[in-house]
Amino acid sequence: MKLVVDTNILISCLLKPEGRVGELFFHPLHRPDLFAPERMLSELVAHRPKVLKLAGLPAERIGALEELLVSRITIVSNSAVASPTWERAYDLVKDIDEDDDQFVALALHLNCPLWTGDGKLVRGLRRKGFKLLMTNDDLRKELGA
Repeated sequence: MKLVVDTNILISCLLKPEGRVGELFFHPLHRPDLFAPERMLSELVAHRPKVLKLAGLPAERIGALEELLVSRITIVSNSAVASPTWERAYDLVKDIDEDDDQFVALALHLNCPLWTGDGKLVRGLRRKGFKLLMTNDDLRKELGA
């Protein structure tokens, strides 16, 4: 199974590695091929101070977790996605959250679901008929977990 992973999934794993989302990410029998746009890396850096504050874990532990998470993801350059795909993605997210265009564009490009915990994004995209989505509950059902 291929999935584009949203940054909010990684942040959930950082905040609570043994939590429900962490269990899905680190599921021993489920090793999906995970992909993310290059923006995900800068988003992790931008959210690091908040993660450090909320996680209650030492910075070294958070850094090691980030490295582990990122090591399981193939980062895809923006240039790999064709302009028409970018335009379609932007049209889909412009009235939901423009910052998610890269994740939607990559899902379209790879023709695989975007795994996200962003309820607003999921509801907005589903209203528009976008089906390449995987919520935590969807993934849990898929895995029988």
